[in-house]
Amino acid sequence: MTVDAELSRTELADAEPTLVELLPLSDSNGWHRAACRGDPNHEAWFPYPSQDFDYARQICAGCPIRTACGEFASGTGQSGVWGGHEFDRGRLIRE
Repeated sequence: MTVDAELSRTELADAEPTLVELLPLSDSNGWHRAACRGDPNHEAWFPYPSQDFDYARQICAGCPIRTACGEFASGTGQSGVWGGHEFDRGRLIRE
């Protein structure tokens, strides 16, 4: 039996996680208070490279957990915009 490794664009788009799925589920760090939580434009945070960085950074600017969010991204190897900064596999690439 062989497995077809190619996925259609639709299948790939359906496989992309949503913002809520990517935020940690624990409320111990106040993730439920994230300014981005529930924002319909979740693509602003997670495409690589971020194509709507200024929008994401503006939302992050007033977020009460901005610092914790950036630390989470750095410590867990995340990519995208976290805490108003852009990361690539946990490495800060744009402030």
